[in-house]
Formats: sequence, C-alpha cells, structure tokens
Amino acid sequence: MSKVRGDSGMDFGIRVGAVMERDGALLLVRHDKPGREPYWVLPGGRLEPGETIPECAEREIAEETGLDGHFARVLYVSEFLREGRHTVDVTALVEAEGEAALGSDPEVEPGSEPTLRELRWVGPEELREITLLPGHLKERLLRDGLRGESRGEVYLGGGADA
Repeated sequence: MSKVRGDSGMDFGIRVGAVMERDGALLLVRHDKPGREPYWVLPGGRLEPGETIPECAEREIAEETGLDGHFARVLYVSEFLREGRHTVDVTALVEAEGEAALGSDPEVEPGSEPTLRELRWVGPEELREITLLPGHLKERLLRDGLRGESRGEVYLGGGADA
C-alpha cells in the first residue's frame, strides 16, 4: 500500500522486514517481478494504516512463510530514496517456531503470476553469495550476526538499492 504525500507526487511508505534466525541460518524469500532481476529479501512488507510495527511483522511472516511469529524487537531502521519513492525500512527480530512454507503476496492481482517464488534458510556463507536487498542490510547482518546483535548505530542510512 502506498501513500502519495503533498504536491511532490512521491510514493511514501514504511516496510517492515523480519529477521528470523534458526540454527545459524536466516529465513529469506525470493521475489521475481516483471522487469527486474530476481532478488532475495527478508520476509516482510508495507505497514498498513492503523497497524503497529509488531503487528505488521507478525502478519507478513504468516502471509509469506506460514509461520506464527512473535515480534521481539526493532533491529535497524533505514531509508530508500529513489525518483518518486521514499520508503522507510524497519528491520525487526521475530521469533518463530514450526516449519516454514512458501506463502503468497496478497498485493498481487488475482490471476497474475505470483512474485514470491522461493523460501530458504540461508547461512552466512550462502548469504555472502546471493543478492539480498537492501545491500547495506546484508553487510550489517553479516557483521552483527544473523540475529542482528548490533553493538552500534541502528540507523543504517539511506540509499537507492531497494
């Protein structure tokens, strides 16, 4: 869901991504969207009006992975600025039990090709080799550990690699 703010015509939104770590691996989802190279992201999506960050994280986990997650805390905050788009990205630690299964993206039009294509637990070595967006989050997770045990600044800055 997007919101155009003011006269700028800019699409503004807040995205919540969930870090779920299990046995030294991070749960990621792969998207394949028309006109873009496939890419990996943390399970997550846009915050809906009236929804809290914990509610969004837990809802997105259920939609994309089938897991019943419990919000633990906010790990990082960053921003993405591109022509016509400003997204604030909140990365949250979510604890979840059970077996993950590829879910769906409810924003995809019925009858359209799904964009959510794969779900995988990825260890640090494989994480280094794949395209995880945003790139600065990937580097930070590799530095801080897959649970995001930050010992420094939680604001990761802005960029255009969303």
